[in-house]
Amino acid sequence: MQQPPAEMTENSQNMTNCAPLVVALAYDGLCTFEFGVAVEIFGLPRPEMGEGWYRFAVAAVDEGELRATGGVRVMADGDLSLLELADTIVVPGWRGIDADVPPALCQALRQAHQRGCRVISICSGVFVLAAAGLLAGKRATTHW
Repeated sequence: MQQPPAEMTENSQNMTNCAPLVVALAYDGLCTFEFGVAVEIFGLPRPEMGEGWYRFAVAAVDEGELRATGGVRVMADGDLSLLELADTIVVPGWRGIDADVPPALCQALRQAHQRGCRVISICSGVFVLAAAGLLAGKRATTHW
């Protein structure tokens, strides 16, 4: 397993190298609830789960400053190249049903999936998976 960049979160730096790496996407206009769910599950220290619990990082989809819902600023640990290291990728809710999904993101998700990475979405993040072609010919369930 490759090592993530040094600028990853403090939590991920404290984890053992054998712990799986979860990378959550962040983008300008980020849905904070869905992103927060990923952070709460994978990004908080969980000593009760043992040393093999997840390492966590945030990958920026967009360049420059990322502003989430309500103007909250988000700092990412790296860009889409973090997806090359991920064991699991979390796609939080997306900008909207008609919002374009960047081709570079679609390509990175396809490559990750092809190498066996788990790719999951929360809420409208399913539109990103669909845009990347990861749901073609498959059933998908959402909470709405």
